[in-house]
Amino acid sequence: MTIGLVISSVAVGVGDSLVAIRTTSLGRQRYLAQAIMWRTPPDLSPADLLKGLPDSFGEIPAQGLTDEAVRCTFTQAGATLGGASPKFLCRTIGGRSLRVKYWDSELRSGNREAFAAIAASRLMWALGFNAIPAVSIELQCEDCPENPENGTGRRQSKRYAAMLQAPWPTPSILTGDNLDQGWTWQELDDAIRSLPIGPDRSRQRTRFDALALLGVFMQHGDRKAEQQRLYCAEPFDAAAGEIRTVANRGSMLFERPGTAACPSPAVTILDAGLTFGGAGRTSRGETATMNLGKWQDKPVFRTNDGAGCHGNLIDSLKAHGGEPNPLISEEGRRFLLDQFHRLTTDHIRAVFSAARVDRLEPRDRSRAAATVDAWVGAFENKVRQIDAQRCRAAE
Repeated sequence: MTIGLVISSVAVGVGDSLVAIRTTSLGRQRYLAQAIMWRTPPDLSPADLLKGLPDSFGEIPAQGLTDEAVRCTFTQAGATLGGASPKFLCRTIGGRSLRVKYWDSELRSGNREAFAAIAASRLMWALGFNAIPAVSIELQCEDCPENPENGTGRRQSKRYAAMLQAPWPTPSILTGDNLDQGWTWQELDDAIRSLPIGPDRSRQRTRFDALALLGVFMQHGDRKAEQQRLYCAEPFDAAAGEIRTVANRGSMLFERPGTAACPSPAVTILDAGLTFGGAGRTSRGETATMNLGKWQDKPVFRTNDGAGCHGNLIDSLKAHGGEPNPLISEEGRRFLLDQFHRLTTDHIRAVFSAARVDRLEPRDRSRAAATVDAWVGAFENKVRQIDAQRCRAAE
């Protein structure tokens, strides 16, 4: 749907909030081609990895890391918030609005992304890939309807295992007014291919292939463009264009032709909640998200693949340009493997302990319970698969 825009020029300083940088299609391709995907990861201990990034959430994680529940009052049903996954809004005593994805441990129902998004973001942080921090909390929802997703049923006080995600990075880099423009895996791949042969192209190819392989490893098949974001990672150059206020959007910098307002473009996965299961065309939550049986049964690489070294990944029906079964170079495989080798068993255990995977019962009751140690074992087996594989050099 096309939305009419009301635009006015404003005087905004470099330090002021900016939701987006508007560029041309060619400018966007150049930003994507040079985008930061990976940084040298911090020297994290298992305790650091378990704790996460508390500064991203204020006082909330201090409660979430204990048995003390975060108390809030239900304010809005998830069905009115957009997206298909169960969620809702509530307000704390201090007036803070929380958008939470939740799991009902008694009914074994709700949103399994409350576990998977924690594991995915902690893993990406530990490996050095850009990720949106997420934290797991105990939530005591007051005046909560029996079904908080659609707001129906008897009101009650209800305890949930829940997940909060930090704000998305800004400013986004766009070619229009759609703040959810994102990027596709094919688009990023093609932008890197547009670079001249040389060190920049080799670096970007290696890191892109490593990120693509990590997506296969986690079974991140919900690869719609709006699940990814291209943004400016450092202060923008206000002199490169004109800042205007766009109705229902906020302040945007419109680049002048031939200029580049962002010195450090970066890409990240915004929503990695449909992971650690078995990705499929419909990305069903109970099978595609935090399902140990489905995840451990998915080989990392396709077998009998005479056309090259392809990751074993089905993308969702809506993930246009998602690059299923991505071709992985030997350089990308080795790069990701090097990052995995930095992690000890205790680091991996911290990833799944932070996600509180033991709160989920196994979907296939013929299997052993999905304990933290069971997840660690499946994780280390997949790393061994990457170690044993050999791929072709990048073109």
